[in-house]
Amino acid sequence: MHETSIINSVARTLEMEFGEDRLNSLERIFLKVGILSNIEPRLLMNAFEAFQQTYPTFSKVSLEIESTPLVIHCSSCDVDSEVQNYKFICKSCGAPSKEVIQGEEMLIHKVEFNDD
Repeated sequence: MHETSIINSVARTLEMEFGEDRLNSLERIFLKVGILSNIEPRLLMNAFEAFQQTYPTFSKVSLEIESTPLVIHCSSCDVDSEVQNYKFICKSCGAPSKEVIQGEEMLIHKVEFNDD
């Protein structure tokens, strides 16, 4: 299950960026996961819940996962189109396009801290 290694990577990234003291006030992590990222949000959530059992710093942190749609760019007419039913066709001119501009990502979009 590669979702476990993804959660470990997210935690390491946050530790490097904010340090342990700041992480003690971490409340929520927001991830964006593209439809073509080969990451199943449900499995990612399960991996995070298991991770919380082992790492007390993250025990009260909630995880929000946003699935991002697949979007292509048409070089013929310079229009971005959301892909429907995996048909990589421009919504404006009907030309096929392989230029994916969204939908393959997995990124930490935002984090929230309790600054009381």
